[in-house]
Amino acid sequence: MSQQALLEVRGLVTAFDTEGGRVRAVDRVDFSLERGRTLGIVGESGCGKSVTALSIMRLLPQPMGQILAGTIHFEGTDLVSADQSTLHRIRGGRIGMIFQEPMTALNPVHRIGRQIAESLILHKGIERRAALERAVDMLERVGIPAPEVRLSEYPHQLSGGMRQRVMIAIALACDPALLIADEPTTALDVTVQAQILELIAKLRSETGMGVMLITHDLGVIAEQCDDVVVMYAGRVAEQASVAELFARPRHPYTRGLLDSIPHLETPRKSRLPTIAGMVPTLKDLPDGCRFNNRCPHADDRCRREQPPLSRAGDGHLVACHHWQRIAGEVRT
Repeated sequence: MSQQALLEVRGLVTAFDTEGGRVRAVDRVDFSLERGRTLGIVGESGCGKSVTALSIMRLLPQPMGQILAGTIHFEGTDLVSADQSTLHRIRGGRIGMIFQEPMTALNPVHRIGRQIAESLILHKGIERRAALERAVDMLERVGIPAPEVRLSEYPHQLSGGMRQRVMIAIALACDPALLIADEPTTALDVTVQAQILELIAKLRSETGMGVMLITHDLGVIAEQCDDVVVMYAGRVAEQASVAELFARPRHPYTRGLLDSIPHLETPRKSRLPTIAGMVPTLKDLPDGCRFNNRCPHADDRCRREQPPLSRAGDGHLVACHHWQRIAGEVRT
């Protein structure tokens, strides 16, 4: 593990046993995250983003989900081989997670104060009264008005934005070194989305924690992240700093995603470019490159051989046989 990396994932393979056989949802994924930086994981639904997060937290549904290979080093500990007592100490303590759906992630029969205090009592060993006082501070810190009142309310009494703020308060209550935010603005209106993302960025700046931000929105990646991993059908297609990726995308899938974003200069009635075809199901993946059935550059080699992650510049990795040729093309 590199000295600077807070989190380092190497060769991660996560699979699910289904009625139709074993399906690899994450297949040989590599990436790392340094302290104080935000890493974006982006891709279409079903590409393996959330499964990667659940693998890091060791919260895969049992007994179907399992990590078959690879290592996940966090602060010097390999989470793949860690025992349950170590995982209980790290989850919620050193690693906090914001789940996609706050209404289902929060316990509907427990008051907000109890749910925040619970992690403090478990991980910090403080008494209930002190934990509730800390819960008030956390609610105030994440921008919830009248925190003393909210402490005694139930999740259904709060708006979607408020519930998401409560999830952030729970995730950050024990001052984690790493925050995993899985689609933290799903189903929120645009104004609240901006507030939540701004809050996460502010708290990262104040605490120096690392943030792993999972999203399908490249606009969010551009605004919030330092580095980005583009995933497709369970594998890493491209990895680079945000500035490098947006300026010089090397993978045809990344190019397709970026070209589909509307710009101010886009003619009002013109149609945006789209990526032809559909994402393959994990049960029926094509041979060779997993993007070959949708790629305008695909040839026989692409249909035979899975391209390795190759270095396409300083810190820029891409899994494409033809990235040099693509790099020389002028984007429209």
